[in-house]
Amino acid sequence: MSDQKNIEIEAEELERLSVQLIQDKNWGALEKMLAPSCQFVSAQGACDKESAMRLMKEMHLGPVKFKDFKVTQAEDNLIVSFWIAALEYRDGKELSPDYSPRLSVWKKIDGQYLCIAYA
Repeated sequence: MSDQKNIEIEAEELERLSVQLIQDKNWGALEKMLAPSCQFVSAQGACDKESAMRLMKEMHLGPVKFKDFKVTQAEDNLIVSFWIAALEYRDGKELSPDYSPRLSVWKKIDGQYLCIAYA
């Protein structure tokens, strides 16, 4: 298998695992996947890791679908774009289950990829 294919598989597994951890409410494991300086951007604006964790803990994430993963590598970083559709509830309201684009950046630190940016 080519290096590019291995990178694509690893990146997709990172994204799927992070969503699974949110669904399982496994906050300790999820927090270990995020770099201390990780920055998140959502419809509410930009926030730091602590604020993002607080927002994720408020999510009630149902079934999730992914499509169209694109992965590039820049030195020790993986840049991952994809589309995600999720059944999500926030404040008792169902949010749109339509596909929306996402972008994440994962940096290899001490042999492990950590998310440094997510939008």
